[in-house]
Amino acid sequence: MPRPMGHIRILFSSRVLLDLEEADQVFKEKGVDGYRDYMLCTGAYEKDRDPELGCRRFNKGPLFDMALALNRLNQKAGKPLVELGMSAKDTVDTGLVLEKNMNATALAAAMTYSTSTSGGPVSEKAHRAFKTDLFLTRSDSDAQAAIDLGIAAAVMNFPPEGTYDFDHDLHPIHIVVDGDAVAFGDSAEVRYREALDAGKTPEEGLQIYVDGEKRDMGQPVEQGPFTAILAKLTQLNAQFPKGEAPFSLSLLTARGTEARARAIATALDHGIDFNGDCAYVSGAAKSDWLAAYRPHVFFDDQQAHLGPGAHFCPTGRVPYKTNGPMYEYLKRKELAANTNVHPKVAEAQANAQDMVAAPTPAAAQKPAQPSVNPSAKPS
Repeated sequence: MPRPMGHIRILFSSRVLLDLEEADQVFKEKGVDGYRDYMLCTGAYEKDRDPELGCRRFNKGPLFDMALALNRLNQKAGKPLVELGMSAKDTVDTGLVLEKNMNATALAAAMTYSTSTSGGPVSEKAHRAFKTDLFLTRSDSDAQAAIDLGIAAAVMNFPPEGTYDFDHDLHPIHIVVDGDAVAFGDSAEVRYREALDAGKTPEEGLQIYVDGEKRDMGQPVEQGPFTAILAKLTQLNAQFPKGEAPFSLSLLTARGTEARARAIATALDHGIDFNGDCAYVSGAAKSDWLAAYRPHVFFDDQQAHLGPGAHFCPTGRVPYKTNGPMYEYLKRKELAANTNVHPKVAEAQANAQDMVAAPTPAAAQKPAQPSVNPSAKPS
């Protein structure tokens, strides 16, 4: 059946829906057998067995309440605006523990789709099968792989207090995103960082950045990792009368002064309607804004903003796309730091290395992904 216009599919890893942090630590310390005993409550963990489930019972994770709120949208609309799925890296036996836990929660009927990879990564085929629009996980490598496939993805922080409590009837769902490297591309941010690397003071670098944004005002910033899903959410919102949109989309960016105009023009050009707030906080802490608004979720590319913000709402780090402007900049910077040479020389060396190493450049420029233990583990 064709997907309705604006229909959104969100894939949650089991570690953002359930609190599996201790389980992950057990896997790292005791391996597959220790993890299986922990999940099934056998061996040394027999005393932990929940009599109702016949295995371990888990508390909710950082996005459990957000998933409930999303499901409530479907109930109110009377149609599937959002389809929710869960991914896990477990084998059949430990995967059953997760399914039993989910069936014992209010999310039981909401998770229409589930996939388990028996220890492997969440693959391109898995995303293609679900037609993932947004992937929320605790795995850096899985999030990076999704971003490289053109899927919006984020590595979610685990909250300092362990969980969040939302009013499940809260309407609309409030999603907040950073601008550069999230809502749109990261080329403008690279301009600022390169100015600092060239010896400019932060004030001088900011002026170079602002002058460039003023000069390029008529040219939208390229698409970023969340451009497509924000445009789809805008399409979905457009199906509802004014004031009844299911999603409130807000922009929370460090852009200020004359750099604001290009952000607005870029959003409009990409078909994004920020129908919530647009906050241009310049040097102010983004966590102050998050403390006041307490949205359902906030996405940024820099952990410096996400860590403090995680006290007030779920926060997720959006990776840089492999071979994108920021990725290439960081690669040049790392090479310069390792070789003690001028950044321009390092750039030439990086390009030369790519050319020598790669008869087929597209495949060769991408760094090798970390190997994945084929055994079951938390996602």
